[in-house]
Parts: sequence; structure tokens; C-alpha cells
Amino acid sequence: MATIQTQPDGQGLMAETSDPDPGKRTAAARVLALLGAFARGGGSLTLSEISRYADLSLTTTHRLAKEVLEWGGLELDDHGRYRLSRKILDLASSSTQALRLRERALPHLANLHRLTGLTVHLSVRDGRDVVYLDVLRSHPNVTGESRIGGRLRLHVAATGLVLLAHADEACVDEYLQEPLRRYTSEGIGDAATLRARLEEVRRNRFAIASRFLSMRAGSVAAPIFNPDGTVDTALGVVYYTERDDPMKLVDLVRATANRVSHALADDKPRLDPRMIEFRRRQAGMG
Repeated sequence: MATIQTQPDGQGLMAETSDPDPGKRTAAARVLALLGAFARGGGSLTLSEISRYADLSLTTTHRLAKEVLEWGGLELDDHGRYRLSRKILDLASSSTQALRLRERALPHLANLHRLTGLTVHLSVRDGRDVVYLDVLRSHPNVTGESRIGGRLRLHVAATGLVLLAHADEACVDEYLQEPLRRYTSEGIGDAATLRARLEEVRRNRFAIASRFLSMRAGSVAAPIFNPDGTVDTALGVVYYTERDDPMKLVDLVRATANRVSHALADDKPRLDPRMIEFRRRQAGMG
């Protein structure tokens, strides 16, 4: 019989040091399980959390995390928590669909960013989370997740409300099976309120999330429609509650989202000169 030992994981917890399923999963499957843990953990994880989400022993998790870190697929933040690196995100965003979306949306995001001076997001839904595909930031990262690859629960962000509002009813029902965490007194914390808000978002084609994550900030978002009328992408801006009037941003955000929708429907898109200019500035070429 195999011996299972335990040892501290550096956070006062005990974890088994032998793999719970030796021989059942290949090395590749274990690495994929480790990376997949970040889809459940909200962006940054401790080794213990990765171990739990990936269903791996702490020893195996530590070894694999070290290898992926050395390869450049993970990074450590100032608190010793692991995040997916830009290398992984760049690989994911280089897929044909994601690249097409970002390339066609970027000129319009850059224009909205220039007109408002605000942080602009391009987001998609992944399970219970909204994930940022692209971010043009103009002010401090209020939540820590305002970055490419950052994640938030759907009901706490305006882009998340838009995406959930345009998901099917089964998805909404599944989302409401778990408690709705409120980060401030202004957030949505019950199913009835969320359902009413989602109906309002569908009707008005925009969402406002004021002071849901911070009393200093809010967000406005609108759906980006696919050629078939479905919605799996949203565009949003972050504003300061003491300075900006969100209703004055609604028309700009909706108009920009509509332009991106039209760009996605264009079978023969042309390289927008604003894209060239933006890329040149990003590269420090003028």
C-alpha cells in the first residue's frame, strides 16, 4: 500500500505529498489541469488553491508550477500568488477568432479611449466570469483585474451584466444557484434584483454598474452583436463616480459597440489607419 505523507504548504495547511491518482493522468494532463485551475480561481491563486482546483497533490502542484514558471507561463505577484503570464494570454489571443475580434475592435476602442479619457474594456464570458480580452487603461487599476486576462464575477461588472443578460435562461439559472457576493452596499446581492436588472439591460442595450466594486468607480457597457444577432462580447468604460455622469457616456459606449458589431460583419475589412497609428504609438514609434 502506498504511503501518503503530509507536509505544510506554507500557509498553515496540510496537503498530501503523493499524487492522488498516480498513473491515471499523463504529465500533459496534469499541466493542463494546473492551467485550467485559473479559470475557476478568479485570476490569482496560491499553491494550495491551484492544488485544490486542479485536483493535484501539493507536491505535484509545486513541481509543475515551478516548471511552468520557468518556461514563462506563470508569474508571481507581490503577494506570492500565481497568475497566468502574458505569454499564455498572448498564445490564447492569437487564435483566429480572438485575433479577428481584437484587430477589428481596437480602432474603435482607441477612439472611445481618446474621446473619454477613460479606461476601455473588451470582454467575453467564461463560465461565471467576465474576462478582459483587451484593456486601454487611463487611470489606476481600481479592482486589480482591469488588465488583459483579468476576471470578475458577471454580476459585479457592467460588461458582465451585458453578457449575462444576453445568455440563455439556463445559463442565468445556473449562475443564480450560488450566492451573489456583494463587494459594496451598492452591489447586487439577490436573484430577484439581478433578474430585474438583466431584463432592463436587454431592453435598453446597455448596463451601468455604479459602485459595485468600489465606491469611487463604476462602469458602463454595451453589447457587441455577432452577424447572427447573438452576443458573446461586450464593450465597457470605467468612470469615477464623483466626477463622471454615466448617463452621458451611454450613447458613446453604445455607438462604439455598434461600430464594432458592423466591423465584425464586414467580410472584407480594410486595415484602419487608426490601427496603424495606435500600434506605432504602442511601439514607441511616434
